[in-house]
Amino acid sequence: MARTICTVLGTRPEIIKLAPLIPLLDAEPGVKQVLLHTGQHYSFAMDAVFFDELGLRRADVQLAVGSSSHAVQTAAILTGVEQAILTHGIELMLVLGDTNSTLGAALAAAKLGIPVVHIEAGCRSFVRTMPEEINRVVVDHCAAQLLAPNESAHKQLIQEGIAARDISVVGSTAIDAARAFSARASDRSIVADSLRQLGLFHNTPFLACTVHRAENTTTDVLPGLVRGLNRLAELHPILWPVHPRTQRLLDELRLSISPRVMLLPPLGYLDMLALLLGARALCTDSGGLQEESYALGTPVLILRNETEWSYLVDAGCATLLGNREDDIVVRGHKCLTESEHQRMRHAAQVLTKRLQDGGAAQRIMQAVRQRWLSQVRL
Repeated sequence: MARTICTVLGTRPEIIKLAPLIPLLDAEPGVKQVLLHTGQHYSFAMDAVFFDELGLRRADVQLAVGSSSHAVQTAAILTGVEQAILTHGIELMLVLGDTNSTLGAALAAAKLGIPVVHIEAGCRSFVRTMPEEINRVVVDHCAAQLLAPNESAHKQLIQEGIAARDISVVGSTAIDAARAFSARASDRSIVADSLRQLGLFHNTPFLACTVHRAENTTTDVLPGLVRGLNRLAELHPILWPVHPRTQRLLDELRLSISPRVMLLPPLGYLDMLALLLGARALCTDSGGLQEESYALGTPVLILRNETEWSYLVDAGCATLLGNREDDIVVRGHKCLTESEHQRMRHAAQVLTKRLQDGGAAQRIMQAVRQRWLSQVRL
């Protein structure tokens, strides 16, 4: 008799990072995978386009929770996942990362005595005011198996009292996916088209940019952050796919955008990879894009004062710019000098050779197989 495993996703990062794993679970003998989509991202541009581009099958369960407050959204996920567990006889719950989908699914499973496997366990920003940090900590401490992306995350879990036998280091599927799909992204026209709209040649050096974190999309922070980006655009034009939350605040505050900053609608996965491939550097507050950019060798300028992916900063292929105007300008200009830019690109190459990263989905599958499937019932 097959063992029923539920894989939960609901946002862009989860779709991308789970894309290499979902087909492996579908093909695993003795496993019935129930793919559950919470609907946390609820528009085609923010979600469905990624399914199409990554060639993923449709979800078996659609909760369609949509956008709301943290409490309302998490509650809807909790009740929806609980019903799915009972309806489908789910015996193991796989969750990834730090979203409300991750938290709601993990809590629903744990309270019903269903083991939880947390992929991307042990990542910490050490800022408890961030909703994502709360999610990470809670999920790690109700998970039965913790799959850490690197040794730093493994060490953090040990320090928090989690048993070593429950932790495995498996790498990052975000890195695997970015490299696997980069060839398909290389011939996209998004960069040339956007630069042409700015009146620039297709080979003009540019910066890619994204801003979506809650701490950056406030009336106190976003104006200064935008002024900093406007000043960086004097050096290199910026192509900025704008998250709906950020766009709403830009409109509400009527913030002035430099004519050298091109605001784009949310992009699909392949177009975003095309931006990363062509960019001189990426300015972002996104955790997932930090790893994707590193995977493609593009320097990362982090619009935050901390990062869960501290190994990228430690290795020298990413830098913390912060989110204040002057810090963005001063630190950004330093990183964009030719010597520093080349040093950061070289640091990414060195880190890749040292980590020998790749194959994370296969290692995740092996860890799950050894822990939960070695005695699948016949």
